[in-house]
Amino acid sequence: MSVLTLKNDTTTIDARLDRVPQFDERSREFPIRALVAEQAPLRSAGWACPGWLDQGREGACVGFAWSHELIANPVQVPGVNDSFARKVYREAQRLDEWPGENYEGTSVLAGAKAVAARGYMDEYRWAFGVDDVLRTLGYFGPVVIGIKWYDSMMEPAPNGLLEVSEGDFGGHAILVRGVSLRARLNGHNGTLPVVRLRNSWGRDWGADGDCYLRVTDLEKLLNDAGEACVPVTRKAGPLRAPEADPDLLRETGEID
Repeated sequence: MSVLTLKNDTTTIDARLDRVPQFDERSREFPIRALVAEQAPLRSAGWACPGWLDQGREGACVGFAWSHELIANPVQVPGVNDSFARKVYREAQRLDEWPGENYEGTSVLAGAKAVAARGYMDEYRWAFGVDDVLRTLGYFGPVVIGIKWYDSMMEPAPNGLLEVSEGDFGGHAILVRGVSLRARLNGHNGTLPVVRLRNSWGRDWGADGDCYLRVTDLEKLLNDAGEACVPVTRKAGPLRAPEADPDLLRETGEID
């Protein structure tokens, strides 16, 4: 396989995996845990995402991950499609910290800036660690993450579960839209805590366009140059109290 060079001299083996890791130390001043109590007990919850985007064989995963977030509850933004996601990606490239646009790839932070510049959110914050992500999913809403993507993650198991092993293919931006602390997945004995991700590779990929990732694997990926960003206040769409999606817990077998 050929190796593609992205911005900041980052490389990828698959053109779809063009998230470039870039952390701004100023982000530490904006933790999501200031809005989601650290002492709140972890709980299972899912957020509906009634749209399936497909980036095809090209990059732009950052634009697609953020666009899936806009489609999802607690506030759904209408009119988001593949073309919209590609525009968000191109705008993120113009806003990121690297000069020029004659490269592929951009950062999760630049995607957040592009969404904010379009007027869809007033503020975004950061989850620092897996517990921050889980509490955000349980009480606040979905999370956009940027993580390394391994060879073993290219195709999930029949039950939708991703395995994380050696073979770093590149960086991916993807939406985490739920957590099931006692999931009962087909072919797996007992229960296990998983998060549910909406990928941007079409509805035929994985479990209806989604996949599951063990919480322990999510923690490893976040600790290995990962990042997790959370919109705080939307400016488009009807504002209403967040409503958790019970379908996620039914589909993982946690509830009947």
